Amino acid sequence: MATVTATSEIWDVIIIGGGPAGSTAATTLAQAGRKVLVLEKAKFPRFHIGESLLPYNRKIFDDLGVWDKVSSVGFTKKRAAQFIMGNGSRGNRLNFSNGSFTKYPEAMQVERAKFDQILLDHSREHGAEVREDSLVLEHRVESDRVVIKYRSGDQDHEVGARYIIDASGLSNFTANRESVREYYPTHKKIAIFSHFENVDMPKGEESGDILIVRRQKSWFWLIPLGENKVSVGLVIDAADYKALGKRPQEVFDDAVQDTKVVRQRFSAANQVEELHVIRDFSYKNDRLVSDRVLRAGDASGFIDPMFSSGVLLAMTSGQQGAKVIHEALDSGVPVTSGMRRYEKDNRRRITIYWEFIENFYELHFAQLFFQPYNRFRLVCAINAVLAGCTDLSFAVWWRLRIFFFLVWLNKYIPVAKRIRVS
Repeated sequence: MATVTATSEIWDVIIIGGGPAGSTAATTLAQAGRKVLVLEKAKFPRFHIGESLLPYNRKIFDDLGVWDKVSSVGFTKKRAAQFIMGNGSRGNRLNFSNGSFTKYPEAMQVERAKFDQILLDHSREHGAEVREDSLVLEHRVESDRVVIKYRSGDQDHEVGARYIIDASGLSNFTANRESVREYYPTHKKIAIFSHFENVDMPKGEESGDILIVRRQKSWFWLIPLGENKVSVGLVIDAADYKALGKRPQEVFDDAVQDTKVVRQRFSAANQVEELHVIRDFSYKNDRLVSDRVLRAGDASGFIDPMFSSGVLLAMTSGQQGAKVIHEALDSGVPVTSGMRRYEKDNRRRITIYWEFIENFYELHFAQLFFQPYNRFRLVCAINAVLAGCTDLSFAVWWRLRIFFFLVWLNKYIPVAKRIRVS
């Protein structure tokens, strides 16, 4: 039985998790002069998905002062996203530099083991204390602080802070303990993924593009990571997966062979990492803030990774969450108006992408999306959002509303040419 070591030291903020949300929050608070402790259950570097960034990540990199470190590694440049029919009949390439509402022209494809290490080390350099191999077990909210129990090796520890930021990722630590986690009932998916070599990826001007391949009720991602390494994943409905009655490897391999576009690119491919599986991953939390607790990143909600929004949303929430907690530290109030504003803003950002995700699986959306028509600069507005713009100007907002109205109308009246989608 592990013994418990308690400390009388009180931190300003304890952050659970050292991924992009946690490290962004830690650096932001440390830059503001706050005393920050990060508890990370893993030992970095470690494998993680969510390898495709969006152009608007750049602003946060600049704010954190980490851009030079991230850009010097040699991560693959991402200038566009390609959405392709599984049968190869149609495709839609969104070039981020072409959108009239898009401020940042390119992003990166990153190996998360390297990328997350850079961000966490940057937090250390700015004064945050980081303890890896530290698994949080319990948290207890008191009138003026939060007490956290965590395990490191065979030793249990108790530490206190005036506030905590839960950036625990899919483990969703505090939300599960508060019973506020809720899965999207119509969007239960399974992701099966790994890294591969010798995948035939686009060359020349299209080099570095992420490929999203739409199947009838599922989709593939293909993300070039450089040095002949490509991240490939299949996202499939949980009920369809169960009905197949096969092991994940069989399901993945069969889907590759059944999808013309992927099969052709896999003619010489070989798998270099073990196959990973995530089940029922899309969820939301009824509350993102509670007394002295704020949830950020995937711990605030997780959605289908179809549009590569995960890291951007995580870092944006980590940054805003840290700023409102910085303000809360001066007031001492358990839940401030700033924390409430954060909750509203975070839900708004997620909703922007969720509207695209929900519709992507629908035929009437695909009919328009795979036949882009830039009248009124509607495609430019879509480009801005898919580049990571979540602070929508009125010019972008009303164009998106027209686009989704046309999507709805297309369900009943042929707004777009009827094409076969798969």
